[in-house]
Amino acid sequence: MNRFFNRRNSIAVLGIFFSLVAFLSSCEQEKFEPNTSVAPGGGTITTFKSYTLTSAPGTTVYGRVVFYKYNSTVTLIEVGLYNTATGTPYTASIYEGKATDSAAKALKPLDTISGATGEFSTNKYYTISEAGFYDKLNAYNANVKIMAGSSLVASGNIGSNATPVAQSQ
Repeated sequence: MNRFFNRRNSIAVLGIFFSLVAFLSSCEQEKFEPNTSVAPGGGTITTFKSYTLTSAPGTTVYGRVVFYKYNSTVTLIEVGLYNTATGTPYTASIYEGKATDSAAKALKPLDTISGATGEFSTNKYYTISEAGFYDKLNAYNANVKIMAGSSLVASGNIGSNATPVAQSQ
């Protein structure tokens, strides 16, 4: 038989192996706390205005639209809807005038909203890269409409047509 694989060598090798396993598993491991800090000025947007989206007659979809001031040239928009139907895409746009007006001119088409989540399908926020948009929002004569196909399911006034339900400056 091979001189390296005899019974005495096997017992010694197994003894060394188990000693190493016991030694390595008994070592204390240092636990690090997660680093939850961010770069200066990053991670938190504190300036926002939130408006209610109410159900259209015959529907139960409702929610909120929130405008965040990211900086002087970027405004982020977030939509959260309730009672949406899974598998149904919803379109969202900002229209001129009040929600009760039948204005067909979309000032800013927004992203598609997923029926499964009630949020934008591709990103959490829709970005408007227009200098001063957020700062002029109070004077903006507009509303947000949510459509399923050609049917209105929810809408809400924004800007000069409504007082925000929540805001932070």
